[in-house]
Amino acid sequence: MNTHKLIIGISWIIFGALIVSVLLLNLTGADTRLLVLGSLAGLLYLVAGFSLIANFSWSARVCLPCSALSLLSFPVGTVFGAYYLWYYFKLEKMH
Repeated sequence: MNTHKLIIGISWIIFGALIVSVLLLNLTGADTRLLVLGSLAGLLYLVAGFSLIANFSWSARVCLPCSALSLLSFPVGTVFGAYYLWYYFKLEKMH
């Protein structure tokens, strides 16, 4: 397995778990729409991370939108998103 792919997958699993856990800690005071959207985003990062680690063929279809979404989450998400985009476009250039 590619080392970059493994690092990105583990990072997105941690990032998704962090988003979901922070939302669960603030369950009582937050707006319901915010909780639903945040939980879906966290679960999307978890799915993207697991799909990269499992080396599924459809992982790029999930990871590209995740990387674009994570670019808006400054500073940590921006690093993860830029790292995946760098990896993806470097990989596409080789093919």
